[in-house]
Parts: sequence; structure tokens; C-alpha cells
Amino acid sequence: MYKKLQFVFICILLFSLLSGCTGKSTMNVNESQNGTSVDLQTGDMLVITLEGNPTTGYQWEMLPNTDGVVELQGDPEYKSGGNLVGSGGKYSFNVKAVKAGTTRVDLKYYRSFEADVPPIQTFSIDITVK
Repeated sequence: MYKKLQFVFICILLFSLLSGCTGKSTMNVNESQNGTSVDLQTGDMLVITLEGNPTTGYQWEMLPNTDGVVELQGDPEYKSGGNLVGSGGKYSFNVKAVKAGTTRVDLKYYRSFEADVPPIQTFSIDITVK
């Protein structure tokens, strides 16, 4: 009986250690974290969620980031906040921590067809990846 319990304990311990080795986690941020900083580990995901309304012609866009510390994963997602035509919702950007370093992620809320008009809103967050 003791050997069976010991075996089960070792299996649970090994499973816990192996599943914990990935260290991957997801951090969620929104407008309230604009201008702040976050710390991530390589492989972690940062989900940036911002309110917007594409029916007004405005859209959130992540500005190019070429230092390779983080990468945008896929296209931004938009989820409507209601069933009414013209109701706003939330944009989500999935950003993956790729390598150690520091970087800044900048987003703008603008109309792509108004080239000479500055964005009506911006979002920035400093990221340190360890």
C-alpha cells in the first residue's frame, strides 16, 4: 500500500513540475493601464482590450514594433458590446513575449481614411520581458 501511495505522489509531483515548467501565463490590461509598465516572461501573452466602435469609422491599430521583443499574434479581435446596430464593443490585441528585453507597445484609435488627422486616442504600455 505504501509503495502505491509513494508512486502516486511521485507521479503527481512530476506532473505538477512538468506542467509548471512552461511558465506561460496571460496578463490582461485595458485603458486603465495606459502609460504604465508590465513585466512578462518569455512565452507569456499580454491581452490588450480597448473600447471602440468601428461603425463610426474609427479603429484601433497597433503601431509597428520591430525590436522583436514582442509580437502581435493574429489579427485584432472585435467583439460587439450589444445587439443594437451601431453599438460599441471591445478590441483585443494578443501580444506574445518572444525574447528578453524592453519595448513599448503603442496603439492608435483613428480613421484610416483621414490620413492628415491625428488619432483621437492612443494607448501605450512599456513591457519588460525576462
